[in-house]
Amino acid sequence: MSFETLLENINSYDDIYIYGFGISGRWLSDNINKEVKNFIDTDEKKSGRSHNDISCISLKKAQELDLTKALIIISIIDIQDILPFENKLNVKKWLPLGIFLSENQATLINNTGESNEFLKYSLLAVEKCHKALLVNKNLYLRSIDIMISEKCSLKCKDCSNLMQYYEAPIDISFEEIKQDFEELTSKVEFVYEIRLIGGEPFMNKDIYKIIDYFNNNNKIYKQVVYTNATIPLKRDIVDVLKHPKVVFTLTDYRNVTSGNLARNTKRITDMLNDLEIPYRLHYPENWTDSGVLEDFSRSKKEMIEMFDDCCAKNLYTLSLSKIYRCPFAANADRLQGMPDDKKNYVSVNDSVGNIKKYLTEIDYIPACNYCKGRSYSAPEIEPAIQALKPLEYKRY
Repeated sequence: MSFETLLENINSYDDIYIYGFGISGRWLSDNINKEVKNFIDTDEKKSGRSHNDISCISLKKAQELDLTKALIIISIIDIQDILPFENKLNVKKWLPLGIFLSENQATLINNTGESNEFLKYSLLAVEKCHKALLVNKNLYLRSIDIMISEKCSLKCKDCSNLMQYYEAPIDISFEEIKQDFEELTSKVEFVYEIRLIGGEPFMNKDIYKIIDYFNNNNKIYKQVVYTNATIPLKRDIVDVLKHPKVVFTLTDYRNVTSGNLARNTKRITDMLNDLEIPYRLHYPENWTDSGVLEDFSRSKKEMIEMFDDCCAKNLYTLSLSKIYRCPFAANADRLQGMPDDKKNYVSVNDSVGNIKKYLTEIDYIPACNYCKGRSYSAPEIEPAIQALKPLEYKRY
């Protein structure tokens, strides 16, 4: 199939909707030859936003519409989360964007506000993940966070990854990272992207060795380095950074209320621009009051409801030779901030069947009881307020 095939498919529909108000969805709306009625997005905070006069509505609002004769094109990467909505929306026709894309997909019109390089990266992710689920039916990972350090150059008191609780943070060794990842990828068909996270990844003295390892790993397509842009990059290791697999995501803390927390942001972006390394620079967005670690005494029903509405439940994280559904669970376990429970994770040494079941079939994890929640509708809070010292919590 090709993108031209998609254009032919939509001609017989008067009502076109795009599921996903992300980069790929906005790009799609600019490059099809039909009027788009609305974007639909699970994230209620996107409701009311618009792109080229096409407004985004919530899933709840979409349920009030008569969509029996409409076509919905799915543009989000995590398509497995959207397919169950077919009954909720009473839609007869869905089309996944990814099966109509090719690895060398032209960017065509790009009014997304992102660079062509970042757009290509996003479209390739949609293609690989849609085809893996719907065509190849393999066990795949769209993305997995590789935690390489507990250390962070900031100490944000509301960090959803719980860095504010570490009293004596450590780096994760290169050998441990390599061993865990190779065990994981002996079970998984492919991983579209790995995301190097911390803490702050550049606190780990082996960061360039780690990046180089993933550059040369044929089990992944991309690696995204998440950084708070506080630590300058080493220009003398340019060959490691200037690699087709490497993409940077930088959080811009220069103008937060807490003050100028990232004095090296411009220095880093200037270097990335000079080297033509793709990156995304963004203000600390979507911060919610989720950096809390305590026992909320929730029932199983409450945890299932919370998990169902969680925006982080597919942020698979590799840590301690285990796969967790989210960075919160991984760090709560590292911190011993909740009782040890094997239902919170699956070992990388487990069977393919058990790994697949954990990644695709569970409806909650016990860690949900110790998390304040990251719902799509949670109100945003002021980001990056600094803690004066590590926060206290109960250890188990």
